[in-house]
Amino acid sequence: MATPGPERVLDPGLAAFIHGGVAVGVATRNAQLRPAFTRGWGPAVSADGLWLTLCVVAARGSASRENLEGNGAIAVVFNPPTVGQALQVKGVVAEVREPAAGQLRRAERHLEAFAGEAEQVGAPPANAQRLFVRRDLVAVRLSIDEVFDQTPGQSAGVRL
Repeated sequence: MATPGPERVLDPGLAAFIHGGVAVGVATRNAQLRPAFTRGWGPAVSADGLWLTLCVVAARGSASRENLEGNGAIAVVFNPPTVGQALQVKGVVAEVREPAAGQLRRAERHLEAFAGEAEQVGAPPANAQRLFVRRDLVAVRLSIDEVFDQTPGQSAGVRL
């Protein structure tokens, strides 16, 4: 008898939200629990809803890069600039490597979508461009272990 695989953690509707023009914040920590924060680009949820891949701004020697390659604890927050909705994914980094050409193209498309969203609330597209540091991008693959609603209000922090 086959052992059942893990259940889908992220449903298709939430995956579609993540694939939009959202701001992506990436939080990591070191062994002493000191946090580091950076930006992510081009999020892609696996078809089974169990994995997330994205490009992360994490230069060699940065706290974020050391944390990604060290303990791998990670939380990623997604929120579009045009609405108050927010979502947090927690997991463990399974892989950190140089981004493939397709991942870089996805990150650039995401940058364009994010800049378009931000422009709707008065932020010039050049502001988004400054957040996108191509030379410092690494591709990160992480498990999707927990998902939380982070929309301000009574449901903030509720596990989905």
